[in-house]
Amino acid sequence: MKYIIISFLFIACNVLAEEYLLDLNAKVVNSEVHNYSENSYFNILKLDGSFTDNLGNYGNWDALVSVEIDNAVIKQHFFSTKITYQDDSIVFAQGSRTSEEWAQGVGKFKFVLVPEKLNSLKDTLCIYGLKFLNKTSFTSAKCNISKESLKQLTNLSKK
Repeated sequence: MKYIIISFLFIACNVLAEEYLLDLNAKVVNSEVHNYSENSYFNILKLDGSFTDNLGNYGNWDALVSVEIDNAVIKQHFFSTKITYQDDSIVFAQGSRTSEEWAQGVGKFKFVLVPEKLNSLKDTLCIYGLKFLNKTSFTSAKCNISKESLKQLTNLSKK
């Protein structure tokens, strides 16, 4: 019985969620590295780029990223991202990756600071895939958002 209730709740949450997709592209504009050895280092990156979403929104974003690698294994990874929509609404997201996620090129982030007009987006968890080509990053993110978040994001003014 317990498993039936849990399954029902899982299905109900997925039915009530809307899909929000982000495509974020950026250039690495700054990279500072402390090389400890051939396979160990600490790196701080700054990325700047643009984005679009599946709701017709667009804008700019930037990220500050810290990565520590110890003997070719990720020790810590953390980032903060600032997303500025076309109507100048700003949201902040934070995330990190485990070494398994790092190797797969995937990770998770959560919206941590949002303006009042996007208040239902706060604490939304997203998954993303990331690829680099030289100093260019290509990121696709998928978030399951509430109907209220969908409404709020759809109502952002277009410039």
